[in-house]
Amino acid sequence: MIRHIVMFKLKDFGSEIEKSKAAQEVIERLNELPLKINVIRKYEAGIDIRRLAWSFDIVLTMDFDTMSDLDFYTVHPAHQEFIAFNKDFSIDKVCIDYLI
Repeated sequence: MIRHIVMFKLKDFGSEIEKSKAAQEVIERLNELPLKINVIRKYEAGIDIRRLAWSFDIVLTMDFDTMSDLDFYTVHPAHQEFIAFNKDFSIDKVCIDYLI
């Protein structure tokens, strides 16, 4: 199996309330992906609760059976829609994919 982890840093939204609302909106959109892309075997996403200066704001973890499934997910229209949507929210991201 392949584990795919992505962390997102949200842009400054002016207040913590606005940033929390934005984070929740991103999570809601992420939560739609497993319903639309059947190659996702395991899914988990969460919002950072410590809010350290170096913390990222959102984490996404997905498992796929094969690299081909991860490649399929990468180009899937639902994933591409999320990427376009997220450009209004995130200023940075990091990713790692590894065998489990």
